[in-house]
Amino acid sequence: MSVVQLSEISLSYGRQPILESIDLSVDWGEYLVVLGASGCGKTSLLRMIAGLVMPTAGEIRLFGENAQTLAPRNRKVALVPQQAGLYPHLTVRKSISLGIREKLSRPDLAKRIREAASIVELDEMLDRLPQQLSGGQLRRAAVAKAIASRAPIRLLDEPLSAVDASLRFPIESDLRSLHDATPGVTIHVTHDGAEAKRMATRIAVIENGSISQVGTYEEIESAPTTPGVAAVLGSSRFITHAMRRAESNWTSPDGIQVVGPDAKVGTKATLGYFESDQVPMDADGESRNDPVDCDWVDAKAGIVVSEQRLRWFVESDSESP
Repeated sequence: MSVVQLSEISLSYGRQPILESIDLSVDWGEYLVVLGASGCGKTSLLRMIAGLVMPTAGEIRLFGENAQTLAPRNRKVALVPQQAGLYPHLTVRKSISLGIREKLSRPDLAKRIREAASIVELDEMLDRLPQQLSGGQLRRAAVAKAIASRAPIRLLDEPLSAVDASLRFPIESDLRSLHDATPGVTIHVTHDGAEAKRMATRIAVIENGSISQVGTYEEIESAPTTPGVAAVLGSSRFITHAMRRAESNWTSPDGIQVVGPDAKVGTKATLGYFESDQVPMDADGESRNDPVDCDWVDAKAGIVVSEQRLRWFVESDSESP
């Protein structure tokens, strides 16, 4: 069952396009991570789903209903914004309570708040005001507010961006456990490929305002559609080289030759690999493994990358001169 359905969604501010022709479906039970570099439009995507920003074009459907006709408070959505979303004049306890829409008895309300605060280790800070919290504590309080709401659509905008390293993995685990135990979907925005790998059922990569690729981490990592997708997904630096097709192989501007995909002579391509894929050569310039023609051998840099770890991005005939 599709819970969130985005069809041909575009967003512009004046003449500045932010998102273009976004098509995305999130099914019941999915933990979708929207991955992209800063400024790619991923936060705007969450804000449109929450009803805080209206798309310039396209349709958003939640549980099959056109969401553009629904006020934000009626969308069954809990948003954890980057700025925490707490009221400066209210205690953490009161801010969390405002995210709970059911009518609960006073004891049940207090229990719900304590349970949510305990998950993010803020149960001793419920009576503090936001200005009495650190940046990381503010983020955790915002997550607690979403946890307490039990909304079936949970939108997390960089929920771990200001969290101390010692708490990052426990909170990741708690977010996944909460998702698995709570009906609905979670859409989690981040720029961290390693975080996406640990958290996601599926990943949607946004690049230049459009979705470049959707799939599991393993599917995307093994066959990224663009160098940008590979770069944002990897836990180490993604290194690229411009290549041109010769008669029997591909050649870089530095004269390195490698056998690769079939293509017409003169075709351009980008060859890439993660820094962690490099195998050092020894002092005599020999690889620790026996390289083959399909491996990338850079004697000047003293490294070899096996054929299996190379990613090729070949331009179409219309793109090549």
